[in-house]
Amino acid sequence: MDYGEAINAKAGARAFEIACRKIAGGSRDLRRVAAEAVAEAYCLCVAAGDDAAKGRLSAIHANLIENLKVRLCAAAGEQN
Repeated sequence: MDYGEAINAKAGARAFEIACRKIAGGSRDLRRVAAEAVAEAYCLCVAAGDDAAKGRLSAIHANLIENLKVRLCAAAGEQN
């Protein structure tokens, strides 16, 4: 699966749902919540494969985490 198929609205919505459940369960660190939700919702090729190849957090993976964090802040009425 390539990024075009793996990064889609369905995976984004799933990541948001996962993050909201984590927050409802008491998690408060939005960056950590977003990182965990992205890892659970997106294909490994996005969430870990490129990281392993680069030896660090890939730009695509980092952007998914940051965008989810921003979305969570907006939903909570906070500034990031």
